[in-house]
Amino acid sequence: MIRIIIGTLITFFSLCLFAQDTLNVTDNKGKRQGFWRKVDTAGKVIYEGRFRDGIPNGEFRYFYPDSKLKTVSKISARGRRAETVSYFPNGKKMAVGNYLDEKKDSIWQFFSETTGTVVSAETYQHGLINGLSQVFYPDGVLSELQHYKNGVKDGLWEQFYLDGKLKLRGAWQAGEKAGAFRTFYNSGQPMIVGQYSFGHQDGTWIYYDEKSAITKKEFYDMGRLELINK
Repeated sequence: MIRIIIGTLITFFSLCLFAQDTLNVTDNKGKRQGFWRKVDTAGKVIYEGRFRDGIPNGEFRYFYPDSKLKTVSKISARGRRAETVSYFPNGKKMAVGNYLDEKKDSIWQFFSETTGTVVSAETYQHGLINGLSQVFYPDGVLSELQHYKNGVKDGLWEQFYLDGKLKLRGAWQAGEKAGAFRTFYNSGQPMIVGQYSFGHQDGTWIYYDEKSAITKKEFYDMGRLELINK
């Protein structure tokens, strides 16, 4: 008798677990409810997660075709917000950030597939880069910073040497280089000084050696080289 009861309980719990893990359910209104798992034609899991009244809710997991974990999203605010972590096929972290209404939002960090260190960080709004973008050397030192407006380069642009010293300073306006442009030797002495206008070299450009002596002057008219003085 005890064996029969135990066997019945095992069967019951097995069926419950099977239903929880594999059964995709819609209610009488056609809305997804509970645990869902989508598979491809080969039977490999594409994603799995839970729905509430047809809306994703809680943790969703997405997989590569070889079944390795690709992305984990924690969904809230009735499906509007998703805190997301994505992974390379080797298991290392690839990107971390948020989605709002299925578009990238706020700060996203991107990582190296080999070292696992942060290689860049970008600020998003409505799916477009909007604000500060930073690029890093492998050891985490800032390599470059750039500002964006609605997905287009607009604002201060700087690059740095590995020791943190300024290498380049310029600016972009509406996706084109604009205004004063300077590059520097690691010593801090100027290397090139000039100006951009609507994306074109314009006016006098001066080139220096490492002792600050002028080696060459060029004059441009909206990108067209007019004169060289050596």
